[in-house]
Amino acid sequence: MREGKMHVPRLMCTQHPDTTEKITAQQEIDEAIQAFTMYKCDEVMSDYEGKLTPFVQPKEIVLKAHGLGIPLGEKAFITVRIPNPSLEDFDRVDLAIEAGVIANYYSFKLYDLQAVKWYILPMVEDIDIVRLVQRLILKKLSIIREELNINIEPSQLIPLLEDVKSHIRIRSYINTLFTVLREHGIDINTLRVFLGKSDAAVKSGHIASALSIMYALSELRKLSMELQVEVKPIIGMGIPPFRGALNNPELVEYIVQRYGGFSTATIQSAVRYDIPYKDYVKVMETILSNVDRDFVKIEPVILELIDQSIKAYRDLASRYIDVIRKIAEYVPTTRDRISWKNYGRIFPVYNEGYSVPRAIIYTSAWYATGVPPVFLDAELIIELNKREELDYLLKQLPYLREEWEYDSRFYVHHVALKRLDEYIVKKVNEALDILGIKPEPIDSYRAILELNPVEPHIAAIGRIRGFLG
Repeated sequence: MREGKMHVPRLMCTQHPDTTEKITAQQEIDEAIQAFTMYKCDEVMSDYEGKLTPFVQPKEIVLKAHGLGIPLGEKAFITVRIPNPSLEDFDRVDLAIEAGVIANYYSFKLYDLQAVKWYILPMVEDIDIVRLVQRLILKKLSIIREELNINIEPSQLIPLLEDVKSHIRIRSYINTLFTVLREHGIDINTLRVFLGKSDAAVKSGHIASALSIMYALSELRKLSMELQVEVKPIIGMGIPPFRGALNNPELVEYIVQRYGGFSTATIQSAVRYDIPYKDYVKVMETILSNVDRDFVKIEPVILELIDQSIKAYRDLASRYIDVIRKIAEYVPTTRDRISWKNYGRIFPVYNEGYSVPRAIIYTSAWYATGVPPVFLDAELIIELNKREELDYLLKQLPYLREEWEYDSRFYVHHVALKRLDEYIVKKVNEALDILGIKPEPIDSYRAILELNPVEPHIAAIGRIRGFLG
């Protein structure tokens, strides 16, 4: 079976809880329609990972889109993010896949086209899970095709790699996916893979996760030539630098250059709800004009720098995990997600693992301390400067200084002294001096951040920033 040439989406609208505005699961159907129309996205993610999304949601989007004349299955698609069976109950995995199958049943009835061509599998670390889930998707679709005589194409799994080690091992995941599809007689010409920045940053820091994504993009270019297929990377990033800054109107022009080679970018919630529409248009146009540009060449020696970055970040961030966990309890939930206490992330420190919030809550909590989380790489900046190797980092990771300068307006050192301690403030101040940045916090932001307790005002300072986390 040969897959025909398909339209690969360029803008993926997601359901991230990074906005300060509460969006219910019931509102997400209308939100999907807005994504296709107002925000010009050609792909909408219906998200079930750690989230209480109704299993009828993809079908309801199909029905509403058809009523409004939106051509699903041609150049507009619904992509389902399913739970990872190694992290959530298997029945939720099965039902999420079924939600996509049912959506396709209705899209064929209404359009004679396939609305769901891809499923996203998050938090991929185990190669065998990739094999299992892709086979399950193919078998479910074969039942619809054979029993109902619907000419449905095999839906592809998109592995979502959200860990620095997974980024570096990207070859293994793509080769496994390619092999499984070939085992089922599917002679494909396009593969998609999703590189997530946020959770990788939580575990390993901003610098390490940025470099590992650049490395992965470089490896994908080689794989594309070796497998003789088009590999189309998706990059998932929000507004704050720690979470990638691809949705950031002030930084997007730098970020699209750093991550050359992406084919699809996520359009997350904050860029649609917390900033003016004209700023969204700038983000959208900048992304679209840089899709499928040349990959950035990365030297293998970068792996040593990644290891150094991870150690320096973890040594500093781990000192304050308890503080972050306490503040995180007060970060508002703006989507119908499972609590991070039941579905969080593991922060590895030496041979132990600490449960921490998911990336958006984690990021928001750090801002509430007065220290933007991108500054948690301060120790690395100091050490590289001592060894006269900082220029090498800045060459490998361009625009790092611009990211620090952007976040310096949200750094309030006297607040950080009270909520954290003198140790981290000294480190951050020294790194800022090395980079030649003089912090000038926004007056209104500083005034609210100084309130004690600050927890009731976390959404307010998020609105000033233009994102919750």
